[in-house]
Amino acid sequence: MTVKCVLFDLDGTLLDTSYDFAYALNQTLKHFSQPPLRYQDIRKVVSQGGLAMTQLGFPNLSGDELEEKRQHFLKVYFDNIAHHTQIFPGLESGLEHLAKVNIPWGIVTNKPGWLTEKLLEHISFPSQPLSVISGDTLENRKPNPEPMHLAAKQCGVSPDKCIYLGDHPRDIEAGINAGMKTGAAMFGYLPEPADANAWPADLFFHTPIEISEYIKELNS
Repeated sequence: MTVKCVLFDLDGTLLDTSYDFAYALNQTLKHFSQPPLRYQDIRKVVSQGGLAMTQLGFPNLSGDELEEKRQHFLKVYFDNIAHHTQIFPGLESGLEHLAKVNIPWGIVTNKPGWLTEKLLEHISFPSQPLSVISGDTLENRKPNPEPMHLAAKQCGVSPDKCIYLGDHPRDIEAGINAGMKTGAAMFGYLPEPADANAWPADLFFHTPIEISEYIKELNS
């Protein structure tokens, strides 16, 4: 398969957002007089979304009580969204190469748009993504193929010429559903131990540098 476009999941694949999420969750726990959680434990659930992180911090709550905590957590995160977030070290050279050879790239995330847009305001890329699809851009989100197809269309490339990179089995499922090549970011926010056999990905990347090296070979 000839790859003419690279699409990234956001949290845990393109950007390391885990420290800001951990801060927001522990500040929320502190606000409600609960003990803090270890960073390592929070990191494992970041790719599962805000509800999962809130449930991690308040495992005995449900319904309106849990939703109250989730809303507080999201507000703290929004207010501190990019204090420590950065492009995963090792990925920048790959992004620079995409800009150099004019290969389009984009982002497809289940993160809601109000958080995605706020976060990306603080991040400087070597070239801007031609597509940013958030979890609420369309009626359906990953693993439904519709966000993937829209990203490919906005990048001007057919889905079968795209590779989608993500750190959750849902991402690989989304890429497969969209008819794209898939790559698993095994350095992301995976539960431990991560069983690669459970991921039907085409490629496995254990470090961000491996993604950059792959990208640099695309037009060789």
